[in-house]
Amino acid sequence: MGWAVYYTISEGEAAIVRCVGDGSPLALPEAIEGCPVTSLGPDCFGAGAGASDGLRLVDAAREAPPAPERGPGNLTRLSLPDGVRTIGARAFARCGQLARLTLPRSLTSLGARAFEQCGTLEHIELSDGVTELEEYVFSQCRKLVRVRLPARLARLERQAFYNCVALEALDLPDTVTFVGSGLFMNCRSLARLSLPLGINLSVLLSDLSNDLDLTVRYPDGAARFFLPGFSYEYEDIIGPRIWRTITHGSGYLYRECFSSRDVDFDLYESYFDLAQKQDEPAVAARIAWYRLRWPYHLAPRAREVYLGYLRAHSLSVLELLLGEDDLEGLDTLLALAPPAPEAREEMLLRAERSGNVRFAARLLEGGQARQDSWADKSFDL
Repeated sequence: MGWAVYYTISEGEAAIVRCVGDGSPLALPEAIEGCPVTSLGPDCFGAGAGASDGLRLVDAAREAPPAPERGPGNLTRLSLPDGVRTIGARAFARCGQLARLTLPRSLTSLGARAFEQCGTLEHIELSDGVTELEEYVFSQCRKLVRVRLPARLARLERQAFYNCVALEALDLPDTVTFVGSGLFMNCRSLARLSLPLGINLSVLLSDLSNDLDLTVRYPDGAARFFLPGFSYEYEDIIGPRIWRTITHGSGYLYRECFSSRDVDFDLYESYFDLAQKQDEPAVAARIAWYRLRWPYHLAPRAREVYLGYLRAHSLSVLELLLGEDDLEGLDTLLALAPPAPEAREEMLLRAERSGNVRFAARLLEGGQARQDSWADKSFDL
Protein backbone atom coordinates (compact mmCIF):
# COMPACT_ATOMS: atom_id res chain seq x y z
CA MET A 1 0.00 0.00 0.00
CA GLY A 2 1.05 3.62 -0.48
CA TRP A 3 -0.41 7.07 -0.87
CA ALA A 4 -2.78 8.83 -3.23
CA VAL A 5 -2.07 12.57 -3.38
CA TYR A 6 -4.86 14.76 -4.77
CA TYR A 7 -3.83 18.15 -6.12
CA THR A 8 -4.98 21.21 -8.01
CA ILE A 9 -3.06 23.59 -10.27
CA SER A 10 -3.70 27.34 -10.28
CA GLU A 11 -1.61 30.23 -11.60
CA GLY A 12 1.46 28.06 -12.00
CA GLU A 13 1.38 26.67 -8.46
CA ALA A 14 0.30 23.26 -7.16
CA ALA A 15 -1.84 22.81 -4.04
CA ILE A 16 -2.19 19.42 -2.37
CA VAL A 17 -5.80 19.11 -1.26
CA ARG A 18 -5.94 15.58 0.15
CA CYS A 19 -3.55 12.73 0.94
CA VAL A 20 -4.97 9.24 1.43
CA GLY A 21 -2.76 6.35 2.46
CA ASP A 22 -1.76 3.52 4.74
CA GLY A 23 0.40 5.37 7.25
CA SER A 24 3.84 4.59 5.78
CA PRO A 25 6.39 7.44 5.60
CA LEU A 26 5.48 9.96 2.91
CA ALA A 27 7.66 12.39 0.95
CA LEU A 28 5.60 14.93 -0.96
CA PRO A 29 6.91 16.01 -4.36
CA GLU A 30 8.47 19.43 -4.79
CA ALA A 31 6.61 19.97 -8.07
CA ILE A 32 3.60 18.53 -9.90
CA GLU A 33 3.19 18.98 -13.65
CA GLY A 34 6.15 21.34 -13.52
CA CYS A 35 4.46 23.58 -10.92
CA PRO A 36 5.96 24.02 -7.45
CA VAL A 37 3.96 22.70 -4.52
CA THR A 38 3.19 25.72 -2.35
CA SER A 39 0.32 24.73 -0.06
CA LEU A 40 -1.45 21.96 1.81
CA GLY A 41 -5.20 22.40 1.90
CA PRO A 42 -7.63 22.16 4.82
CA ASP A 43 -8.09 18.62 6.16
CA CYS A 44 -5.27 17.49 3.92
CA PHE A 45 -4.64 14.30 5.91
CA GLY A 46 -8.19 13.82 7.06
CA ALA A 47 -8.78 10.58 5.14
CA GLY A 48 -7.01 7.30 5.59
CA ALA A 49 -8.22 4.65 3.16
CA GLY A 50 -8.23 3.79 -0.50
CA ALA A 51 -4.56 4.27 -1.34
CA SER A 52 -2.81 2.51 -4.21
CA ASP A 53 0.67 1.01 -4.34
CA GLY A 54 3.52 3.52 -4.19
CA LEU A 55 2.72 7.20 -4.70
CA ARG A 56 -0.14 8.12 -7.01
CA LEU A 57 -0.73 11.74 -8.05
CA VAL A 58 -4.37 12.46 -8.73
CA ASP A 59 -5.76 15.58 -10.41
CA ALA A 60 -8.61 16.62 -8.09
CA ALA A 61 -10.35 18.34 -11.02
CA ARG A 62 -10.77 14.94 -12.71
CA GLU A 63 -11.22 12.67 -9.69
CA ALA A 64 -12.79 14.11 -6.55
CA PRO A 65 -10.86 13.33 -3.36
CA PRO A 66 -12.63 11.43 -0.59
CA ALA A 67 -14.26 13.45 2.16
CA PRO A 68 -12.27 13.91 5.36
CA GLU A 69 -12.79 11.27 8.00
CA ARG A 70 -13.48 12.02 11.63
CA GLY A 71 -11.36 9.21 13.01
CA PRO A 72 -7.62 9.41 13.69
CA GLY A 73 -5.28 9.64 10.71
CA ASN A 74 -2.55 7.05 10.26
CA LEU A 75 0.31 9.21 8.95
CA THR A 76 3.54 8.33 10.77
CA ARG A 77 6.28 10.39 9.11
CA LEU A 78 6.24 13.16 6.52
CA SER A 79 8.76 15.18 4.51
CA LEU A 80 7.48 18.49 3.19
CA PRO A 81 9.18 20.04 0.17
CA ASP A 82 10.89 23.42 0.27
CA GLY A 83 8.53 25.94 -1.23
CA VAL A 84 5.43 25.12 0.81
CA ARG A 85 4.16 28.42 2.16
CA THR A 86 0.72 27.52 3.53
CA ILE A 87 -0.67 24.72 5.67
CA GLY A 88 -4.45 24.89 5.84
CA ALA A 89 -6.85 24.50 8.73
CA ARG A 90 -6.89 21.03 10.33
CA ALA A 91 -4.32 19.83 7.76
CA PHE A 92 -2.80 17.34 10.25
CA ALA A 93 -5.63 17.24 12.79
CA ARG A 94 -6.03 13.84 14.46
CA CYS A 95 -2.84 12.44 12.91
CA GLY A 96 -2.29 10.58 16.15
CA GLN A 97 0.66 8.54 14.88
CA LEU A 98 2.65 11.43 13.40
CA ALA A 99 5.91 11.29 15.38
CA ARG A 100 8.28 13.28 13.15
CA LEU A 101 7.73 16.32 10.97
CA THR A 102 10.15 18.87 9.53
CA LEU A 103 8.57 22.10 8.37
CA PRO A 104 10.19 23.99 5.49
CA ARG A 105 11.77 27.41 5.95
CA SER A 106 9.44 28.76 3.28
CA LEU A 107 6.38 28.30 5.51
CA THR A 108 4.49 31.52 6.33
CA SER A 109 1.00 30.42 7.39
CA LEU A 110 -0.53 27.75 9.63
CA GLY A 111 -4.31 27.35 9.69
CA ALA A 112 -6.48 26.95 12.76
CA ARG A 113 -6.25 23.52 14.43
CA ALA A 114 -3.53 22.53 11.94
CA PHE A 115 -1.93 20.05 14.38
CA GLU A 116 -4.83 19.43 16.73
CA GLN A 117 -4.68 16.02 18.44
CA CYS A 118 -1.33 15.00 16.98
CA GLY A 119 -0.90 12.80 20.00
CA THR A 120 2.65 11.50 19.40
CA LEU A 121 4.28 14.71 18.15
CA GLU A 122 7.02 15.66 20.64
CA HIS A 123 9.05 18.44 19.05
CA ILE A 124 8.43 21.01 16.35
CA GLU A 125 10.34 24.00 14.98
CA LEU A 126 8.45 26.76 13.19
CA SER A 127 10.11 28.80 10.48
CA ASP A 128 10.70 32.50 11.02
CA GLY A 129 8.29 33.38 8.22
CA VAL A 130 5.30 32.44 10.39
CA THR A 131 3.95 35.54 12.16
CA GLU A 132 0.71 34.19 13.66
CA LEU A 133 -0.43 31.01 15.39
CA GLU A 134 -4.13 30.48 14.80
CA GLU A 135 -6.53 29.23 17.44
CA TYR A 136 -6.11 25.64 18.68
CA VAL A 137 -3.20 25.13 16.28
CA PHE A 138 -1.43 22.69 18.67
CA SER A 139 -4.33 21.90 20.97
CA GLN A 140 -4.34 18.46 22.57
CA CYS A 141 -0.86 17.54 21.35
CA ARG A 142 -0.44 15.66 24.59
CA LYS A 143 3.20 14.59 24.08
CA LEU A 144 4.47 17.88 22.70
CA VAL A 145 7.45 18.80 24.90
CA ARG A 146 9.35 21.47 22.95
CA VAL A 147 8.29 24.15 20.47
CA ARG A 148 10.65 26.56 18.78
CA LEU A 149 8.63 29.68 18.00
CA PRO A 150 9.37 31.95 15.01
CA ALA A 151 11.62 34.95 15.61
CA ARG A 152 9.03 37.32 14.07
CA LEU A 153 5.90 35.88 15.67
CA ALA A 154 3.35 38.62 16.43
CA ARG A 155 0.13 36.89 17.52
CA LEU A 156 -0.86 33.75 19.40
CA GLU A 157 -4.60 33.21 19.17
CA ARG A 158 -6.78 31.66 21.83
CA GLN A 159 -6.03 28.18 23.15
CA ALA A 160 -3.21 27.60 20.67
CA PHE A 161 -1.59 25.20 23.20
CA TYR A 162 -4.74 23.97 24.93
CA ASN A 163 -4.20 20.64 26.69
CA CYS A 164 -0.51 20.37 25.76
CA VAL A 165 0.06 18.61 29.05
CA ALA A 166 3.73 17.72 28.40
CA LEU A 167 4.92 21.15 27.22
CA GLU A 168 7.82 22.12 29.50
CA ALA A 169 9.10 25.52 28.41
CA LEU A 170 8.34 28.31 25.96
CA ASP A 171 10.17 31.45 24.88
CA LEU A 172 7.95 34.10 23.29
CA PRO A 173 9.98 36.42 21.03
CA ASP A 174 10.06 40.19 21.51
CA THR A 175 7.87 40.67 18.44
CA VAL A 176 4.77 39.17 20.14
CA THR A 177 2.10 41.83 20.73
CA PHE A 178 -1.05 39.73 21.31
CA VAL A 179 -1.94 36.55 23.16
CA GLY A 180 -5.43 35.07 23.23
CA SER A 181 -7.33 33.67 26.17
CA GLY A 182 -6.73 30.13 27.38
CA LEU A 183 -3.40 29.96 25.58
CA PHE A 184 -1.88 27.60 28.18
CA MET A 185 -5.03 26.03 29.57
CA ASN A 186 -4.19 22.62 31.11
CA CYS A 187 -0.47 23.00 30.31
CA ARG A 188 0.33 21.55 33.72
CA SER A 189 3.98 20.75 32.91
CA LEU A 190 4.89 24.26 31.72
CA ALA A 191 7.62 25.18 34.20
CA ARG A 192 9.55 27.91 32.35
CA LEU A 193 8.16 30.87 30.45
CA SER A 194 10.01 33.83 28.98
CA LEU A 195 8.30 36.77 27.27
CA PRO A 196 8.63 40.49 26.55
CA LEU A 197 7.03 43.28 28.55
CA GLY A 198 3.69 44.44 27.15
CA ILE A 199 1.97 41.07 26.78
CA ASN A 200 -1.14 40.59 28.89
CA LEU A 201 0.49 38.58 31.65
CA SER A 202 -2.67 38.32 33.71
CA VAL A 203 -4.35 36.39 30.87
CA LEU A 204 -1.46 33.95 30.55
CA LEU A 205 -0.89 33.36 34.25
CA SER A 206 -4.57 32.70 34.94
CA ASP A 207 -4.09 29.31 33.24
CA LEU A 208 -0.94 28.31 35.12
CA SER A 209 -1.34 27.21 38.74
CA ASN A 210 1.83 25.08 38.85
CA ASP A 211 5.31 26.21 39.91
CA LEU A 212 6.57 28.63 37.27
CA ASP A 213 9.96 30.09 36.42
CA LEU A 214 8.97 33.37 34.74
CA THR A 215 11.24 35.81 32.91
CA VAL A 216 9.90 39.21 31.83
CA ARG A 217 12.15 41.03 29.38
CA TYR A 218 12.39 44.83 29.55
CA PRO A 219 14.14 47.13 27.06
CA ASP A 220 16.99 47.66 29.56
CA GLY A 221 17.17 44.24 31.18
CA ALA A 222 15.19 41.28 32.44
CA ALA A 223 13.40 40.35 35.66
CA ARG A 224 13.13 36.72 36.66
CA PHE A 225 10.62 35.43 39.18
CA PHE A 226 9.64 32.18 40.78
CA LEU A 227 5.87 31.87 41.13
CA PRO A 228 4.83 29.11 43.55
CA GLY A 229 2.10 26.71 42.58
CA PHE A 230 -1.22 26.78 44.37
CA SER A 231 -4.45 24.80 44.59
CA TYR A 232 -8.11 25.35 45.40
CA GLU A 233 -10.38 23.46 47.73
CA TYR A 234 -14.14 23.94 48.01
CA GLU A 235 -15.71 23.54 51.44
CA ASP A 236 -19.42 23.13 52.03
CA ILE A 237 -20.47 25.70 54.64
CA ILE A 238 -24.18 25.31 55.36
CA GLY A 239 -27.18 24.53 53.27
CA PRO A 240 -27.22 23.45 49.66
CA ARG A 241 -24.97 25.16 47.13
CA ILE A 242 -23.18 27.38 49.63
CA TRP A 243 -19.45 26.91 49.32
CA ARG A 244 -16.28 28.51 50.56
CA THR A 245 -13.10 28.54 48.50
CA ILE A 246 -9.91 27.65 50.35
CA THR A 247 -6.64 28.42 48.58
CA HIS A 248 -3.43 26.59 49.44
CA GLY A 249 -0.14 28.36 48.74
CA SER A 250 0.83 31.98 48.07
CA GLY A 251 1.08 31.55 44.31
CA TYR A 252 -2.38 32.91 43.54
CA LEU A 253 -1.48 36.26 45.16
CA TYR A 254 1.89 36.45 43.45
CA ARG A 255 0.12 36.18 40.11
CA GLU A 256 -1.88 39.30 40.92
CA CYS A 257 1.35 41.31 40.68
CA PHE A 258 1.38 40.91 36.89
CA SER A 259 -0.92 43.10 34.83
CA SER A 260 -1.49 43.64 31.12
CA ARG A 261 1.38 46.11 30.85
CA ASP A 262 3.80 45.82 33.75
CA VAL A 263 4.85 44.16 37.01
CA ASP A 264 4.10 45.64 40.43
CA PHE A 265 7.47 44.96 42.03
CA ASP A 266 6.54 46.45 45.42
CA LEU A 267 3.47 44.23 45.65
CA TYR A 268 5.52 41.18 44.66
CA GLU A 269 8.07 41.82 47.42
CA SER A 270 5.29 42.43 49.98
CA TYR A 271 3.98 38.87 49.63
CA PHE A 272 7.22 37.28 50.82
CA ASP A 273 6.02 37.24 54.44
CA LEU A 274 2.99 35.26 53.34
CA ALA A 275 5.14 32.89 51.28
CA GLN A 276 7.21 32.07 54.36
CA LYS A 277 4.04 31.10 56.21
CA GLN A 278 2.12 29.25 53.50
CA ASP A 279 4.85 27.57 51.44
CA GLU A 280 7.70 25.18 52.13
CA PRO A 281 11.08 26.75 53.05
CA ALA A 282 12.56 25.51 49.75
CA VAL A 283 9.87 27.46 47.85
CA ALA A 284 10.44 30.68 49.80
CA ALA A 285 14.20 30.28 49.37
CA ARG A 286 13.75 29.98 45.63
CA ILE A 287 11.63 33.16 45.53
CA ALA A 288 14.37 35.03 47.40
CA TRP A 289 17.13 33.52 45.29
CA TYR A 290 15.59 34.52 41.97
CA ARG A 291 15.13 38.13 43.05
CA LEU A 292 18.68 38.34 44.37
CA ARG A 293 20.31 36.70 41.39
CA TRP A 294 18.32 38.75 38.86
CA PRO A 295 17.77 41.96 40.88
CA TYR A 296 15.92 44.06 38.31
CA HIS A 297 14.07 46.84 40.21
CA LEU A 298 14.94 45.24 43.54
CA ALA A 299 14.57 47.76 46.38
CA PRO A 300 17.33 47.84 49.04
CA ARG A 301 14.93 46.94 51.86
CA ALA A 302 13.59 43.91 49.98
CA ARG A 303 17.14 42.88 49.17
CA GLU A 304 18.05 42.74 52.86
CA VAL A 305 14.95 40.68 53.66
CA TYR A 306 15.79 38.18 50.93
CA LEU A 307 19.44 38.01 51.97
CA GLY A 308 18.49 37.28 55.56
CA TYR A 309 16.24 34.43 54.51
CA LEU A 310 18.82 33.05 52.10
CA ARG A 311 21.52 32.96 54.77
CA ALA A 312 19.23 30.86 56.94
CA HIS A 313 18.13 28.54 54.12
CA SER A 314 21.14 28.38 51.82
CA LEU A 315 21.05 24.59 51.74
CA SER A 316 17.76 24.72 49.82
CA VAL A 317 19.34 26.89 47.14
CA LEU A 318 22.49 24.78 47.07
CA GLU A 319 20.31 21.73 46.43
CA LEU A 320 18.62 23.54 43.53
CA LEU A 321 21.95 24.56 42.02
CA LEU A 322 23.35 21.06 42.36
CA GLY A 323 20.35 19.60 40.53
CA GLU A 324 20.94 22.02 37.65
CA ASP A 325 24.77 21.76 37.79
CA ASP A 326 24.77 25.56 37.88
CA LEU A 327 28.34 26.57 38.70
CA GLU A 328 27.74 30.20 37.82
CA GLY A 329 24.83 30.28 40.22
CA LEU A 330 26.95 28.67 42.92
CA ASP A 331 29.58 31.39 42.54
CA THR A 332 26.86 34.04 42.85
CA LEU A 333 25.43 32.41 45.98
CA LEU A 334 28.85 32.10 47.64
CA ALA A 335 29.45 35.80 46.97
CA LEU A 336 25.98 37.03 47.99
CA ALA A 337 25.17 34.87 50.99
CA PRO A 338 27.92 32.42 51.91
CA PRO A 339 26.26 29.36 53.46
CA ALA A 340 26.98 28.39 57.03
CA PRO A 341 29.81 25.89 57.40
CA GLU A 342 27.41 23.11 58.26
CA ALA A 343 25.32 23.76 55.15
CA ARG A 344 28.41 23.90 52.94
CA GLU A 345 29.70 20.64 54.39
CA GLU A 346 26.34 18.92 53.88
CA MET A 347 26.22 20.10 50.27
CA LEU A 348 29.73 18.82 49.68
CA LEU A 349 28.61 15.41 50.88
CA ARG A 350 25.61 15.53 48.54
CA ALA A 351 27.81 16.55 45.63
CA GLU A 352 30.06 13.61 46.37
CA ARG A 353 27.13 11.19 46.42
CA SER A 354 25.81 12.55 43.12
CA GLY A 355 29.23 12.29 41.46
CA ASN A 356 29.33 16.02 40.61
CA VAL A 357 33.08 16.59 40.77
CA ARG A 358 33.03 20.20 39.51
CA PHE A 359 30.40 21.25 42.04
CA ALA A 360 32.28 19.63 44.93
CA ALA A 361 35.55 21.22 43.84
CA ARG A 362 33.97 24.67 43.73
CA LEU A 363 32.58 24.21 47.22
CA LEU A 364 36.02 23.18 48.45
CA GLU A 365 37.60 26.23 46.80
CA GLY A 366 35.13 28.50 48.53
CA GLY A 367 35.48 26.87 51.92
CA GLN A 368 39.01 27.79 52.93
CA ALA A 369 37.82 28.80 56.37
CA ARG A 370 36.71 25.24 57.04
CA GLN A 371 39.76 23.42 55.72
CA ASP A 372 40.88 22.43 59.20
CA SER A 373 37.53 20.83 59.99
CA TRP A 374 37.69 18.88 56.71
CA ALA A 375 41.27 17.77 57.16
CA ASP A 376 40.28 14.41 58.58
CA LYS A 377 37.58 13.76 55.94
CA SER A 378 37.96 12.03 52.59
CA PHE A 379 35.77 12.43 49.51
CA ASP A 380 35.79 9.81 46.76
CA LEU A 381 35.33 11.98 43.66
